[in-house]
Amino acid sequence: MKYLQDRASAINPLDEFNELIKSKKTLRIKLGVDPTAPDVTLGWYAVLRALRKFQEFGHTAVLILGEFTAQVGDPSGKSETRSQLATDEITKHSRGVLPIIENILMKENLEIVSNKDWLSKLKSSELVNLASSTTLAQMLEREDFSNRYAKNSPISLMEFFYPLFQGYDSVAVKADIEIGGHDQLWNLMLGREIQKFYSMTPQVAMTFPLLVGTDGTKKMSQSFDNYISITDTPENIYGKVMSIPDEVMWEYFTMLTDLDLLEIAEFKKSIQEKSENPFNTKKLLGKLIVSELYSDNEARSAETSFQNITINKNTPDDLQIFTIDKTDQVHLPKILTENGITKSNSEARRLIESGSFKINDEKYTELDVNIDKILNKTLQLGKRTFFTLN
Repeated sequence: MKYLQDRASAINPLDEFNELIKSKKTLRIKLGVDPTAPDVTLGWYAVLRALRKFQEFGHTAVLILGEFTAQVGDPSGKSETRSQLATDEITKHSRGVLPIIENILMKENLEIVSNKDWLSKLKSSELVNLASSTTLAQMLEREDFSNRYAKNSPISLMEFFYPLFQGYDSVAVKADIEIGGHDQLWNLMLGREIQKFYSMTPQVAMTFPLLVGTDGTKKMSQSFDNYISITDTPENIYGKVMSIPDEVMWEYFTMLTDLDLLEIAEFKKSIQEKSENPFNTKKLLGKLIVSELYSDNEARSAETSFQNITINKNTPDDLQIFTIDKTDQVHLPKILTENGITKSNSEARRLIESGSFKINDEKYTELDVNIDKILNKTLQLGKRTFFTLN
């Protein structure tokens, strides 16, 4: 349990957490995830990894798919009202991420539930009762709400219901501890008050640092397109980890590896004293992450590929080959997406127009191309994806 305590950014209240641990009883550890995007990033994985650690200590993981709250939209950290997602879009995202999440967590002490099973069934009188648990003054204590209120930026009543619904989730699953990213601390603490309102023993709120994305500034998010997907290839995961700024890699070490914090501190100190090259330390980070997600062999292969392609600028000998329909004109985003090279046409268009697509090492930024120009040529997307078409 010390592993989790060392890595947590906040444990509130700490004395209640210590009492729970001393009790030796099997605890119910709640984590809610809103399926607002179709993939699982390393940022998600960091908190899911913490949930698995609780399982390894013998506790029950209660994973809540926020299929109802995703329709409302979490206002945490937002400077404007978040747009609502359609139900069918949320369902599609859930089906995509659920198998990935199930593969991360231990099956024997895991409960996976959807909050639409209880939130969608609340009667008007029950909603009014839930709303009476919290005052407007409490809501405006939250920094993002208070900032928007001070600037006369619109705050919809719907947004106030998000933390109320999240707190009611804790009531529904009888959570002892709720974990989440550090931006969720206010919501988790409100969950305590809502449990008290329903005459329950309040949960402990435990948060963890948010991983910064590959841009080095914003938190990792699919909406910011600065994320690393855990379902990406070992080569791409390794390469993207190598691309993060040196100063943010310490949170990656903390949240994505089992290295002792003292060892991580020693690495950091040696880099600050210039006795170690940060490039070599980041290579270790990439290997540890890929080893955990795939295997040691895949990690070694990814490192070799990075050295050959990114450092030595070599083209791989074994290019992936995709067969396409032979037409005079080819719409590149369609080809890239249909063959799984990109996740969507919009992603493909963005990469092509930004100069990330090459034909025989020459940039090509048009979306349409004559088929003779790309057949049996060495094609490249980004720094590490090489393929050919026939």
